[in-house]
Amino acid sequence: MTDNNLFKKSSALAIIAIFCSLAIAPAIGTSNITRISLPPPLNVDMSLECAISRRMSVREFTDEPVTDEELSTVLWAAYGYREDKSRTVHAIDGIHSTVIYVLKEDAVYRYDPFNHSLVFHIGGDYRNIVGWQYEAPIQLGIAWDTSKTSNENYNGAEIGEIGQNIYFMANALGLGTVATGEVPSPIENISLPPNEIGKIVMPLGHPKEPYNFVYRPRWLSFLPRMKNSGVSLSTVLDEREETTSFGGILSRQEKSQVLWASYGYSYNLDKSDQENNPLKRHRAVPSAHGFYPLRMYAVTKRGIYRYIPDFQDYDRFGLPIVTFLMKIRMGDRRDDVADASQSFVSSAPFIIISVLDKRKTNQWDDLSAEELRWLWFYESGASAHNVLMEASAWDLTSNIVTISDPTAIRSLLRLNENFQPLFIVPVGK
Repeated sequence: MTDNNLFKKSSALAIIAIFCSLAIAPAIGTSNITRISLPPPLNVDMSLECAISRRMSVREFTDEPVTDEELSTVLWAAYGYREDKSRTVHAIDGIHSTVIYVLKEDAVYRYDPFNHSLVFHIGGDYRNIVGWQYEAPIQLGIAWDTSKTSNENYNGAEIGEIGQNIYFMANALGLGTVATGEVPSPIENISLPPNEIGKIVMPLGHPKEPYNFVYRPRWLSFLPRMKNSGVSLSTVLDEREETTSFGGILSRQEKSQVLWASYGYSYNLDKSDQENNPLKRHRAVPSAHGFYPLRMYAVTKRGIYRYIPDFQDYDRFGLPIVTFLMKIRMGDRRDDVADASQSFVSSAPFIIISVLDKRKTNQWDDLSAEELRWLWFYESGASAHNVLMEASAWDLTSNIVTISDPTAIRSLLRLNENFQPLFIVPVGK
């Protein structure tokens, strides 16, 4: 190639680069553009255990805007790509099937995780239409992409993982959020593609009442009290991994840590006095209408145990936490768990099984219908994700495993048809 032709080609490439930079350079919030590059995510040094203990639902927000850097960090935590090219959440049954929409004042954008950018979807302010329950500077609309999977429950579980990361990162940045759901979802108002179905909306903004947590464990238990791993939220999000190879023996402290992460109570008391959130001690995961209908079982070489996170389901007064393991069966039944799921599960020294008590999904409101079952898979997915994160923080290995024979698991746990096993989380070293 001649020098002249090389010069012409270089000039043409330079002009193309200039036009491309103009297309993506404007600050977030500018309309009439097709794609907006997000700034790099912030590094958050809050420990994972602190983030879990501070997880709470915020329903009242100020008008203070969410910065580009804050939005970037929340979206990356929710569903972004990591340095190893994997995602910040586990792929349930090997599939990622969620789409996140960002509703701002000027337009609705779709989050592009691969390029960590916002893609213009539809112009106009839809925040109060989609996020009508709670006003906030940003509304996150989360949808199920049915072209990726037809399993609504597994998608619900993945959204549960995503929701946890939004809760954790929002809180760590001084922001707040809450997972809200309606049927049909108000997300349908933003002209979703035919293959997408709206599932939940999460408002994002600065809490009207500042966070005010007081360390007050009040721990009455045969299990060790929670300890802080010192591993940051950002580090765990970037380094969490799954495996199919397990070994070693978990200490009592390690067992207590992962069980607490699965469904336990915060070691903090909430002193913020939010009008719409009277609870004083929050849980590690949210629950639709605050029902908390799940049970956690632990399977070890010695037997099967039911994890009791506390004698009470709700704590409005900051009472002591009374938590323990109640033995269900003697003997090593890990092979039986593996037969009903995946063979590699049998090698895990500690196995957590989440089970839905369907009777508790019909309390002051009826959420027991089969078409609403994804709500409880959301909760189970959030719980399993917490275990994966906590295991990583304690240098343990873990995975989320689907159940192929729920009848066998019910029999193993001595449960009747009122109970539905949801996921298995093996943990080891």
